[in-house]
Amino acid sequence: VFIFGFLLLVYRRLNAALPLIPIVIIVGWNGAIMYLSGLEYTPLTAVLGSMTIGVASEYTILIMERCNEELARGLFLYDAIQVSVQKIGTAITVSGLTTVFGFAALMLSEFNIVANFGITTVITVFFSLTGAIFIMPAVISVIYRFQGIR
Repeated sequence: VFIFGFLLLVYRRLNAALPLIPIVIIVGWNGAIMYLSGLEYTPLTAVLGSMTIGVASEYTILIMERCNEELARGLFLYDAIQVSVQKIGTAITVSGLTTVFGFAALMLSEFNIVANFGITTVITVFFSLTGAIFIMPAVISVIYRFQGIR
């Protein structure tokens, strides 16, 4: 709700809420993978939802902004999406994978709570990357097409 309100305040248009669609999907993926993997919720893993929202918001907003910039330059929708993912997607991927590898070190901890936090953080960042690179462009494509943006 805070992110939604903030995005509306900053952008002053309903399209600003588009990053929330992949974020909801990513939060669901996180919960499902934790359940399927048998990972327990602890005080550290309980912050997973908030961390997911923060990381995924950044990545998806960057994709959306870059796409809007490319559309403003006169590119057609699919070309704008492709250029956006090619240009900003590389930076997001490198940044995200660096974070993944950094937190992966926690998985080696002797303390189960720390190791589980490392696992969930790796999952969170990986799903956030996946959502930004694959789901956000699809969301932009569908919603912008529905609005008549070519």
